[in-house]
Amino acid sequence: MGGENMANDTKDIIVAILKYLEDSLDEERIDFNKVNPEALGISAPKHSRILSMMIEEGYIDGLRKIPTLGTTYSGYKALEPRITLKGIDYLEANKPTAKVYTILKEIKEWIPGY
Repeated sequence: MGGENMANDTKDIIVAILKYLEDSLDEERIDFNKVNPEALGISAPKHSRILSMMIEEGYIDGLRKIPTLGTTYSGYKALEPRITLKGIDYLEANKPTAKVYTILKEIKEWIPGY
């Protein structure tokens, strides 16, 4: 995930964050930096607002809201980031999106200059 530019569609970003958290369930410590704005190829305000939506909907947990001076959005500190059962349900319901993203990513890697 790190570094490559992911799709900027909001639902794709949500699926990518949830997929990462689900894939990290076996990890001793989840490195939330792997889904930071740079890794996802999005702006910090968009990243923060998407995290806010995900927390409000109950898809993720374990983040603390941190007011950011001079902005209209808050930052988030990952304390014990984790996907919730509701987040897993969302991921299951949006599997076609995740599959399409994976296929498109693989196609991009196979086609030189694409």
